[in-house]
Amino acid sequence: MSVAIPDTLPVLETDIEPNVILSSRSSRRDRYKNAITMLVLFLINLLNYMDRFAIAGVLKVIEKRFNISDQTSGLLQTVFVCSYMALAPLFGYLGDRYSRKLIIIFGVSFWSLTTLAGSFVPENLFPLFLILRGLVGVGEASYSCIAPTIIADMYKHDKRTLMLAIFNIAVPLGGGLGYIVGSSVSRAFGGDWRWALRVTPPLGFICVILLAILVKEPDRGSADGAQILKRESWFSDVIKIVKVKSFVLTTLGFTWVAFALGSLAWHGPKFLQFAQIETETEENVSLYFGIITCASGLLGVLLGSEIARRYRKRNLRGDPIVCGVAVLLSLPFLVVLLIFSKSDKITTWICIFICETLLSSNWALISDMLMYVIVPSRRSTASSIQLFIMHLLGDASSPYIVGIISDYYRKGSEDPTIRWSSLRNGLLLTPVVAYRREAEANIEAMNSENAFRMDESSKVY
Repeated sequence: MSVAIPDTLPVLETDIEPNVILSSRSSRRDRYKNAITMLVLFLINLLNYMDRFAIAGVLKVIEKRFNISDQTSGLLQTVFVCSYMALAPLFGYLGDRYSRKLIIIFGVSFWSLTTLAGSFVPENLFPLFLILRGLVGVGEASYSCIAPTIIADMYKHDKRTLMLAIFNIAVPLGGGLGYIVGSSVSRAFGGDWRWALRVTPPLGFICVILLAILVKEPDRGSADGAQILKRESWFSDVIKIVKVKSFVLTTLGFTWVAFALGSLAWHGPKFLQFAQIETETEENVSLYFGIITCASGLLGVLLGSEIARRYRKRNLRGDPIVCGVAVLLSLPFLVVLLIFSKSDKITTWICIFICETLLSSNWALISDMLMYVIVPSRRSTASSIQLFIMHLLGDASSPYIVGIISDYYRKGSEDPTIRWSSLRNGLLLTPVVAYRREAEANIEAMNSENAFRMDESSKVY
């Protein structure tokens, strides 16, 4: 009678007490190595989002230079995200089987090269610029679904939650810096949008060098006390992943948030520039938007992680509850800022800060939930599936859809008031779609019969 061997097994503790001095030195050395790895991964994630949103900070300039509409400019983000999500499953498969460090080195190098190449595209070759932005997504896909699994293999429990929170601070912080750096560098070089794309590539190459020299990849499952004994096929991994109800529900819930965030992050600065065209310059609006995004993102990620950490001591389903409540609370602030952005500037900026703080609270918790409901040998694959679904149904399509609605109401007009109202009409779609679905998904997750946390006694399915 054959016995099925699980793909991971718990590491058994020895009865022999280790040498205290050697253990202390080894532990201290491991902490230093993990801290260095964490720092490098954080810097790469920061550059990732700076690069992604530098274009949004100079989007109006790009539209003028290439002579394109709101719909076509939204296509820039859609093409980027489509290539990003399409390659994520491939890199997820590779990340569970081969060196994650080498895959990340390839990805960061590739995205840095394609970003730099995009800055040299002539303004009569917009299709080429579109293709290069798509290739940037290929490079980023190789990093985004793998890096969190390295962090999960270095830390566990509350320490893992904290480190994933720090890692995900780079999402709003990098996005905010992207707006600021993109608009500021462009203005410093006489309004030339190309220089907005020439900041991150040199920094990306520096990170590649740091990654190659300083980072040591941890063993898969080491933090969870598990060893990988055998591999299953990718198809078998996918089947087992989608059977985890908690994973499916949290992925769907955050997908609808991504729908809203994708269109707001892309069209938001331009929308505010039209709203405040009589009182603020375009550069100042991008600067204010970037500063608020950085501050609110930092506060939101840390606050959401800490509230969830404390609450789940009383309720194991605390993470999805915190996510759902935060998103629902942000709804009225989003509606207010869209409607009153032209008539009340102060209220608008306050609502943006509160809304972004509440939405940012989801970032680290989504990553953390994936890590503790999926076994180590399938985490890269699960992360890639989550990215694929989130982008396919979320921020891959929303900038383009909002652009279509905006162009319909705009009817070719260049009047700033009409352009503001047309973009507002498009952006009002986001709370209608995103927040209703987010609430449904998180309510189901709260009532799921699945044990929300991976069984500590078995470690595996």
